[in-house]
Amino acid sequence: MRTLSHDAENTMSQPTNATLRVIRAAALLLTIALIGACRSTRTPAEERIAHAKDGTGDVVIGVAWPWAARKEVRFGEGLQMAVDSINGAGGVLGRKLRLLKVDDKESVEDGELVAQQLADNPEVVAVIGHLQSYVTVPAAAIYDYAGVLLVAPTATDPDLTAHHYPLVFRTTFTDHAVGRAMASFAAAHGYRRIGIYYIRSDYGRNLANAFEEGANVMGLSVPVRQSYDPNDMASVRSFALTFEQWKGLDLDAIFVAGEVPSAARAIVAARAAGLDVPILGSDAMASQELISVAGAAAEGVVVPTPFHPDEPEPGSRRFTAAFEKRYGVAPDAGSALGYDAVRLLATAIMQAHSTVPTEVASALHHLHDWRGVTGTFSFDELGNLVQPQITTMIVRDDRFAYLGDSTSVPMVAENADHE
Repeated sequence: MRTLSHDAENTMSQPTNATLRVIRAAALLLTIALIGACRSTRTPAEERIAHAKDGTGDVVIGVAWPWAARKEVRFGEGLQMAVDSINGAGGVLGRKLRLLKVDDKESVEDGELVAQQLADNPEVVAVIGHLQSYVTVPAAAIYDYAGVLLVAPTATDPDLTAHHYPLVFRTTFTDHAVGRAMASFAAAHGYRRIGIYYIRSDYGRNLANAFEEGANVMGLSVPVRQSYDPNDMASVRSFALTFEQWKGLDLDAIFVAGEVPSAARAIVAARAAGLDVPILGSDAMASQELISVAGAAAEGVVVPTPFHPDEPEPGSRRFTAAFEKRYGVAPDAGSALGYDAVRLLATAIMQAHSTVPTEVASALHHLHDWRGVTGTFSFDELGNLVQPQITTMIVRDDRFAYLGDSTSVPMVAENADHE
């Protein structure tokens, strides 16, 4: 009988290279499965915190915005200018800031989809956006659950912060503040009898209610108040009957709480009906579209805004000069709001010495009178600005000229719900 040699026995007793590779592959797969199982027990917020505490790589800020539909707004330029300035000075905590842009198409459905996309990315520390309040409010619930800090630079609906989300901050005024400020403007200019014409939506109702409440506090009269259908936007004739009826009311001014293009068409109808009184508008009308649609009828219309490039404040002037040098055009309100949002987040991260969203949020709540180009930033317990800046501009010679009248905003009840 033939016996195996000693070498042969050693060979048979050791696994082959192929066998070792199989074992190692199986071990690797098991490790991955175990890691996945462990991770699957973490909440989205816990995943984000774990990634933040790793402390490496870029600091990622998501930006949700209707990029394709709103190319005329220079929001992205303001964001990028701030990022480049911060990164050029060394970044935050020794790391670079990086923007992750997604398009919400000004749609609630798409807004929720991109919000979930950003929330599922553990690298995303914070989100700046969305443009529209009706998109931002439902998206905020998604960010809150996932532990993502939200900075809302343009959402004015008071409902955004009514849910007490701990990671939501609004860096602009609310509809209530705008309505009261425009009532204050009316009082300061001697307008005693003002008609209110508002778009039949949450936005229009919020503004109309706040204006009327402010007017009552200041002893002004609102002899007529009427809404219009947001879908009835095809023709000036749809507004004509209303203003024909208003001609005999001896109004000193009209407050239009609307959006373009419908608000622009309403102004054309008011002028065509012979109503030559001053017209005050809302912040959603602070768009070049107001002038392009209303034409000569827009002359003299006053609208509120968080920023105008001709503001005399030194920080605003430096920002405007730097923006014009870089892009060859003046910044708009979107540019300034985007610029401030990025710089505000960077400041909070540096003060928190962390990118953990809850710690950044705590730093934001502890900010006191931080100065941006759109005003001074301090936040209340709900994440609203304590004293939002509201300035005014007037249509003159086919452009928005800086008016800048100071408006004090009286604190009045905000729970009325008129129709």
